[in-house]
Amino acid sequence: MNGDTAMTTVPATRPPRAPAKLPMTPGRWITLMIGVPIALALIGGTAFSLVTDVGQARYPVTGTIPLENGQLVASMGGADITLHQDQARGSTARLTGTVQYSLVHPVFTVTGTAVNLDCRIPTGNCGLSATLDVPADTPVDLATGGGNVQASGLQRDVTMDTAGGDVDVNDLISPHVALQTGGGNVTLAFTKVPRYLDIASAGGDVTVLLPHGKASYAIASNDGGGNYSAPVPINEASSHKINVDSGGGNISIAEAS
Repeated sequence: MNGDTAMTTVPATRPPRAPAKLPMTPGRWITLMIGVPIALALIGGTAFSLVTDVGQARYPVTGTIPLENGQLVASMGGADITLHQDQARGSTARLTGTVQYSLVHPVFTVTGTAVNLDCRIPTGNCGLSATLDVPADTPVDLATGGGNVQASGLQRDVTMDTAGGDVDVNDLISPHVALQTGGGNVTLAFTKVPRYLDIASAGGDVTVLLPHGKASYAIASNDGGGNYSAPVPINEASSHKINVDSGGGNISIAEAS
């Protein structure tokens, strides 16, 4: 050896060959046309949901509704309402509540006997939950655009139309009650025997609890295919009339336990 360092020659490595492009068959084009819009919609929906969750807000509201000839006649829009019969007498009913919303601040107004919440966007959250205090010994005629109604201690004649919301009334002593919902459930618990009760729920379940006693009832019912149960004294000539049309929902009329 003459002191020179031996050198080893390594063959050059060729770069990897690029994979062949997949041909765009009609099936792949259809998959792209369907899948891409769906993926974008999911991404957009998730982003919108995050924005609405972050943008949740609320603010308190108050208002007064004047009585008409000693009667409360009120339209509540789509609000959820808790109705109280106050102990004091007066010429107005008082509303207190909370507006919940996201994205755009809605406008709340009380004009005459109408309560309105102007939800000015087609998406996001917007709603009103409120308590309506009605003066003692005041008949009530209440309409909501689908909101739920809870009440207790109502003393005089009651008319309600919820356009779909549920109605739940306890400690009811009203002699004359007429309720209509666009499919919501109805639950009434009387502490005094009613003279006249008319309920139309358009598909919701109807539950009526009557006080124990010697009273008998003339009952006309239409369950539309739902279950019917009325283990109470029946007398077609009775002055205590009960008419119930559930539109397909179940009907239960019983004495309170």
